[in-house]
This record gives sequence, C-alpha cells and structure tokens, in this order.
Amino acid sequence: MRSLSSANLDPLVQAFRDNAPVILASLALVLGALCAFLLRRLALAHAQLHRAQAAAEEAVRAAALAAPGGIDPEAVLEVLRRGLPPTLDNVYAAMQRHEARDRAEQNGVPSEEAVQVAVSPPG
Repeated sequence: MRSLSSANLDPLVQAFRDNAPVILASLALVLGALCAFLLRRLALAHAQLHRAQAAAEEAVRAAALAAPGGIDPEAVLEVLRRGLPPTLDNVYAAMQRHEARDRAEQNGVPSEEAVQVAVSPPG
C-alpha cells in the first residue's frame, strides 16, 4: 500500500522526469546569465580599484610634500605597499634605505648590496 505523501508526489516527480531537459537548459541559461553579470561587475570593480589606488597614491604624494620636514613621498608609498603601519619611524627607515641605495649606486655598488635598515613589523 502506498503512503499518502508518496501518492501526492508522483505527479510532481513525473513532471520533472518528462521536462528534465527543459528544466536543465533553463537552469543553465539562468546560471550563464548570472555568471556574465557577475563577471561584468568584477571587471568594473577591478577598474574602480585601479583608479582608487592611483588616486590614493597621488594623495599620499601630495600629503608627503605638504608635510613639514621634507618627507619623501616614495618612501611613504613603499611603506604602504609593504603593508607596514605608516608611522614616522617606518617612513624614516624607508627614507634611510632609499638614501643608502642611492649612495651605493653612486659608488658603483649594485642596489641589492646596499645597506638595509631595519623596519618595525606591522602591528
């Protein structure tokens, strides 16, 4: 004897079996459209990220040039790119590293052999 719930589901199961290719095709179309939409949004977000990063770097350069004491904008950018906290100690260490590298290159020593200045770890 069949149970009551099994009897109610037989027409539904039969409808799915009969229309399986149509259901799968429509599901594939919906998922394909969703993927295309998400890929487009990803491309737009990626472009916005690059524009925002360029604007942030320009703002860092402007702020470093406006700061008293002659902070090197490239040293600030190096600290930020490394993921270190933008403290004066880290920026000063990066500026010293740039100066040591420049002196070493002027003396004919490759930049890889330039003296490295310790930078505090992030956190």
